[in-house]
Amino acid sequence: MSILSKEKLQHLNSIAHEGKVVILATDADGKISYTVKQDGFEDSYLNTPADQRTGWEKWQDLELPNEDDDQSVIDQETAELTDQQDPSKFILRSLYQTQDKTAVAPVQLVSSQGHLYMFRQSKSNTLLVDRFVLDGMTNKLNRKLEVRFKRSRQKHEASKNMTKGAKGLTNIDTLDFRDINGNFFYEPTTELSVINNLYQGWFSVVLVPTIENDVSRWHIFAYNSQTKKVELTTLLMSEEGLFDVQDYTVFEESNDNRIPRSLPGIIKRTLELGTLTVVNGLTATKYDVQREQQTDDGMQLLRDSTKVMLAIPMNTGNVAAFSFAIAGDGTLSQIAPTALEKIWRNTTRQVLLPLNTLDNVKIIGTTTPPPQGQITRFEQGEEDAVNIVSSTVTNLDATKINQVKISGTRNYNSFQQGITKIDNNTFEVTPPSPVLGNWEVIPEEQTGLIFNGAVTACETTSTGKLRVTALNHGLNTGEGVQVVDTRDYNGTYTVKKIDDKTFSLDDIKWQTGTAVNLKMESQKRRGLVLDGGDDYVQLPPESMPIGNEITISFWAKGGNSLPKQNSVISANGANNERVLNIHFPWSDGVIYFDCGGDANGFDRISKAAQPTEYKGQWVHWAFTKNVTTGEMKVYRNGALWHSGTGAKRPLSKTTILHLGKFAAENNYYYDGTVSELCIWKIARTETQIRDTMYLQMTGKEVGLMGYWRLGAVVEEGKERQVLDFSVNNNDSIVYGGAYVSAVSLSRNIPGTTTPAIKYENEELFAVSEGATYTEQFEFKVTPTLNPNNVDGANGKIFALTYKGKNNRSSLDWINLTPGDTVITDIGNGWYQAKCRFVIPDGVSLVRSFGIGNLKGSWTTLDIRKQSIQLISDVITEARYTDTVSLTTLADNQSSFRRESNPIRSQRATRRKFIGRKTGFGKQNRGYSRSGTNFIHPTSSINQCETNRNHKPTGSH
Repeated sequence: MSILSKEKLQHLNSIAHEGKVVILATDADGKISYTVKQDGFEDSYLNTPADQRTGWEKWQDLELPNEDDDQSVIDQETAELTDQQDPSKFILRSLYQTQDKTAVAPVQLVSSQGHLYMFRQSKSNTLLVDRFVLDGMTNKLNRKLEVRFKRSRQKHEASKNMTKGAKGLTNIDTLDFRDINGNFFYEPTTELSVINNLYQGWFSVVLVPTIENDVSRWHIFAYNSQTKKVELTTLLMSEEGLFDVQDYTVFEESNDNRIPRSLPGIIKRTLELGTLTVVNGLTATKYDVQREQQTDDGMQLLRDSTKVMLAIPMNTGNVAAFSFAIAGDGTLSQIAPTALEKIWRNTTRQVLLPLNTLDNVKIIGTTTPPPQGQITRFEQGEEDAVNIVSSTVTNLDATKINQVKISGTRNYNSFQQGITKIDNNTFEVTPPSPVLGNWEVIPEEQTGLIFNGAVTACETTSTGKLRVTALNHGLNTGEGVQVVDTRDYNGTYTVKKIDDKTFSLDDIKWQTGTAVNLKMESQKRRGLVLDGGDDYVQLPPESMPIGNEITISFWAKGGNSLPKQNSVISANGANNERVLNIHFPWSDGVIYFDCGGDANGFDRISKAAQPTEYKGQWVHWAFTKNVTTGEMKVYRNGALWHSGTGAKRPLSKTTILHLGKFAAENNYYYDGTVSELCIWKIARTETQIRDTMYLQMTGKEVGLMGYWRLGAVVEEGKERQVLDFSVNNNDSIVYGGAYVSAVSLSRNIPGTTTPAIKYENEELFAVSEGATYTEQFEFKVTPTLNPNNVDGANGKIFALTYKGKNNRSSLDWINLTPGDTVITDIGNGWYQAKCRFVIPDGVSLVRSFGIGNLKGSWTTLDIRKQSIQLISDVITEARYTDTVSLTTLADNQSSFRRESNPIRSQRATRRKFIGRKTGFGKQNRGYSRSGTNFIHPTSSINQCETNRNHKPTGSH
């Protein structure tokens, strides 16, 4: 006990490090001291008289950082390790003066890579980490050295006093462990700011290996004094041996392929223990599970797996114990299936998708859905096979191997009370879920896919025509059609006879083309939504013509607040003269068309409009002026709606041009949706307007000054833009919250009762191998339901799906394995769906849109604001809430305790005496209780890998 003779000691911790035992102590002032167990060969041992030797070094104060700040490190960490939205919030940072920052609380120790890590609670209740190297000859803990520039004494910036002379550079600054005066550079303290609200040192640190060489992962369990919960923070160990908080890509083997998967840099898990309260700290440790196996030398205990155990004393007198399996990537087995994500920092680049991506989404069903059903029974089969009994006939093909996806299953490890006996071999308990699970055959290739306009046959007729069979084509005689995606079948094949006139080609699949109804396609219109409050678009003034003629045309669908004081488009000249203005309509219900102005006024025609003429539906409008003839005209849906004469004022040069508000002031905002805005320097005829109103322009038309489809808003740096598709490239800036309206997708294929199985747009965009992308969009479902639980079993309404190709000429698709589809409520019936995916080797192109695994009973799905971004240097925090229900295990030691009461009473007397002498007995009181709550989130590493979203209940 002589090693405890130092005064004011409050907390002790020990560790075996590099073959020696090291003890660290915190005193009442927060100062940390240490001692090391002697081997007997040290000078300090040999020079001590034999009768005075204790086998331990004398207590020494632990040296902690107390140097000047390194501004280069501070600047870099501010730029790379802070919240992008609030740079004052650090994830972690280096501190150079922490000698007096230690709270009076126990420290935690970890030995790894030749370093002794000391974790300590700061006075501000964050977590501080320091590294030391043990000198085995002197038994002294030395701070770890680091490399900096000798002259500047900074880690990332050399001295600026280097000069170039006739003989080259002088005052050269180089990297070294010492400064120019020979003083050592020491590593600063690392503050894990993301771990905060610590309390009395109630935390524990575990370092676990991964399947990658020299890659480990930190798991820090800590009690949060604000939430009163135990939180687990998981971080990757950096190459330098500290902490790497950037997202990390791991590769998993699957069918001889390496499947990339992105892991968040910060994983936060909160243990929700219900009414139980944490008392007197917690502890965690890594342990090995051994199993007896037959070897050449007989039965031996061999390591089967490595796990992490967490023990938490509770207010009930019991100890809650959790045993976590460790995955190959070093993460611990999951309890909660999904997480809320926060992006601390990233570098993004928006992918420019085709502007009609959502317009060209196909609603796809199938005539041959794969066999599927619910599982009603598991049983042990011959040779320990797993037999599954289905609720329905399986229709499996007994002549070939079927690949089946099993989902929704779980283990049934739990403590159950009040069972019902059926017979000597059978009993019943209350199940945690009425469904054992689900099964579904995974077809080698999806067949029988159908969608509106799907070309399923073509033949020649006796009149020399080509007759095409296309599902629900919606065409009428005289209308236009565009057939796409069909192919020729030239080649040599083996065949199979069907009848005297028909045979089938082997080893080739029918390629389903599409018959595009041009009129219906053009009516699937979306546009830019302007809220009438502060949304508008600033168009380049050079988009407006100068002189005698103009045509403004667009599609519009007025909002509910109309009529009101507004301008749908407005332009002013250098002297604030009105070049163009359209009140659409004004508060009196009149549409005013002003065009051409000077100091004395402007030309105007106007007409009262009925609400049905301008709101609630898409209407095509065109406004023309010809100064030569003096005519101003307004066309509605290609027909003349109103006109006037005597308009002789020409168009002066425009200096300001706005879509969605009055040009001269920040008021008179338009409420509605606008699409296909065109500005021409000619007065177009009624025929020209009518013949092209449904067509998409090429941008090269004669007289076209600007053409904004308004089908997408592009993020360019801090600006949001709508692109000009004319040859003039007059891209425009979007202000306010204007967004592109939603596309509506039906649950069934339109015109049929066949349910959709997926929605896809197979148009491709280029990607980079190994890069990480995120996709997100907003959606609304009708009728309203919970999209995270559409089937009563926490099934999501859909999942984002990804497939790609090696090149554009490739016929084969490569399926990608994405992360989880995360659905969050953003209000007013709208939800955001988000997914992250990593591009595997061999994929250079990916589809533009795709969702599948559709579930639930609903009629329509409205989708808007789709975007895909390439992300790099990402720091993501994934937050899980692990809700567990614990039950007390049966106490198998109760009879033993009764028999040992006399012995225990004697030991209790001794403990009281020792406790009064040392002051440490009370520190472990919470761990001496008899009851234990014990839960295994999973039972093996393999389960952790394959059942990552498995949520167990019960206890072992």
